[in-house]
Amino acid sequence: MNKPTQSVLCAIAAYPLFAAIAYTAMLSACDKATSTTAPESTASSSSTTTTIEEPSSSAIQQSSSSSGQKQFSSSSRSSHRRSSSSAVQTSSSAISSSQETPVSSSSDVAKSSSSSQTSLPAKEISLDENGFATVADVYKSLTADEKAVFIIRHSEREDNVAIETELTANGVKMAQNLGTTLKSDEEFSYITSGFVRTNETANNISKGRGEASLPKLITNYDITGNWFLKISADELSAYGTKLGMQGGSVELMAHWAYEGGYTDALYELTPRAEEFIQKVILKNSPKWKRVSIMVSHDIFVMPLAVFGSKGKVALKYHEDYHWINYIAGLAIIIGADNSLRYVPVKGADSGVIDYLAIYMEEHGMGGKKPSTPKR
Repeated sequence: MNKPTQSVLCAIAAYPLFAAIAYTAMLSACDKATSTTAPESTASSSSTTTTIEEPSSSAIQQSSSSSGQKQFSSSSRSSHRRSSSSAVQTSSSAISSSQETPVSSSSDVAKSSSSSQTSLPAKEISLDENGFATVADVYKSLTADEKAVFIIRHSEREDNVAIETELTANGVKMAQNLGTTLKSDEEFSYITSGFVRTNETANNISKGRGEASLPKLITNYDITGNWFLKISADELSAYGTKLGMQGGSVELMAHWAYEGGYTDALYELTPRAEEFIQKVILKNSPKWKRVSIMVSHDIFVMPLAVFGSKGKVALKYHEDYHWINYIAGLAIIIGADNSLRYVPVKGADSGVIDYLAIYMEEHGMGGKKPSTPKR
C-alpha cells in the first residue's frame, strides 16, 4: 500500500468512522454505587444474578468531586460496523509463525513496581506482530498456584451508544468463540461494568465454555471507563478538538498513553494503573475464582494494555490509526507470592483495529484488506 498523501490522512481523520463521540447514557449507577440493587441496564440484559462490588475509595471521591465523571466517552464511532457474520474473528484461527515472536512473559512484559517480590517462572507465550498473545494461550500457560484476571473490551456492539446497547449477532458469536477456546471444568468469575454489552459478552463467553447456567455476574463501577479521566469524556473530546486533534479524545488518549502529558485532563498512566491493580484487582481477587474475566470498555482497556506492555503494543492511533479491538485487553497474572506479571491479550485474530486499512479498502485505495472487523 502506497504511503497516503496528507490530504488522504486528513480525510481519514475527518471521516465519521473516526469521529470521537460521547456515550449518550449517564452513569446514574455511579451515584448508587453502594446500593444493593443493580442498575437498570444490568437488569435488562438477562436474569443473571448480579453482585455489586463496593467501588474503591478513589472512585467514590472522583464521582463526588465532579458530576462529569458520571459519563464517559468511547472511541467507538457510530457507523461502519461489520454486519457480515462470515468474517468472524476467532482466537482459534491459526496465526502464521512468521508473525509471532516467542517471548518469556516474565521478561518482556512489565511487572508492577508495587511488588517487590520475584515472579514465578513463566512459560513462553507467543506474541503477534502487534504485541498480543491469545487469551487461550495465556490461560493454558498458568501454573496451578497462579491466578489471572483477563481485562478485555466487550465484544462487537450495535451502532447506537447507550447503557442498553446490545451486542450484534456477530459480537455474540465472537464472544462464544472465545469461550470455546477456554473450555475446562474450572469455574470462572465474571466481572462487568454493568452495561448490557459487557454483561452479554460475559454471558456468551460462559456459554461458549459450555457452562451449564448463566454465570453470577459481578458489577464493578471502577471499570465503567472514567478511571483515567480527571474531566468528563465530553470535555476530553472537546479538549482534543481544541488542540487540533481531529480524532478528538481517541487521538488525545493515544498521545497521552504513549507520550504522557495532558495532566489537567488525565491522570499519569503508570501510577494510576498501579493504583487500580492495588485497590481493585488485588483487593478483590481473593473473592474471585482462580481465573476471572473482567469485561470493560476501550477507553479503560486501551491504557491498561499500553501500561502492561511498557508501550510495546501497537495502539498508536495518533500515528497509524490503530485502536484496541473487541475482546482484547490485558491479562494480570498473580503469583502465589503476590508477584505480578502482565500479558496483552486478544480474543479475536487481532488485538488491533487498523482503521487506516479499513478506510483504504472501503475507498478502493489499495488492495490491502483489513485484518480486523469493521465497527
